[in-house]
Amino acid sequence: MNLRMFTAAAFVVALLPAAIANAQPSAADSHGYGREVAVEIPATIDGILAAVDQRVAAIDQTIAGGKLAGVHGEAFAARDLLAALPEKVAGLNEAEAKALDAAIGRIRQQAALLDKFGDADDAAQTRAVLARFKTEIAGIRQQLAGKSSRSAP
Repeated sequence: MNLRMFTAAAFVVALLPAAIANAQPSAADSHGYGREVAVEIPATIDGILAAVDQRVAAIDQTIAGGKLAGVHGEAFAARDLLAALPEKVAGLNEAEAKALDAAIGRIRQQAALLDKFGDADDAAQTRAVLARFKTEIAGIRQQLAGKSSRSAP
């Protein structure tokens, strides 16, 4: 190894940690694993579902704008909102609770797929998963029809 190559390699090694640190995502909706911003959970079922509708509309707008990499933030927020439903619903019997948990499990999977396909800039797959996501949310709405919110402790 000649002196120039050695100097260049030493320079790269010296700057690599700083470059990696600067490349870490820092925006609230970025992939800053471990740094996700907590979603504010409304106190009622209706409030949660309204917040989910806003997140889904934001996903639609993100896809329409061609910024697929931004889908994950809204998808994960919707997932977190829906995951809070079981503790907010009064009067679920065991079968209803299991059905709701299963639906939320599917929502978790679909949110992860929205992230995956959005990051891959795959519009067709992102739209396909979003359609399933919306269908699952509609099913959750049906499961909760007529149910009341638990009173705050």
